[in-house]
Amino acid sequence: MAELKDAADQFAKDLMNQNISGLMMVFTPNGMSRAMAMQAQMASSGQPQQQSTGYEIQVQGQEGDDHLVDIVMKNAGGDGVIQTKWKDVAGAWKVDDMSIKA
Repeated sequence: MAELKDAADQFAKDLMNQNISGLMMVFTPNGMSRAMAMQAQMASSGQPQQQSTGYEIQVQGQEGDDHLVDIVMKNAGGDGVIQTKWKDVAGAWKVDDMSIKA
């Protein structure tokens, strides 16, 4: 099984590059619905989305069966943190939940 940090790194690259097919592969059904809700929330905020210029992966530890990873997306306006919860599903790391971290 791939390392969690490697899986999170690929996830962040796919986010930056808007690689939808790559992102679809990494979500659990719950994670997909959370991502869609988060996207709708961001779209309704009325604020333009700035292009990310980089990212940082911060593995935060474990909470029950969930493995917590913060993905710090960097852009000209400052950093934004996406908090993700990962699960091992049949030997593959999958995002089961995500939210914007305040």
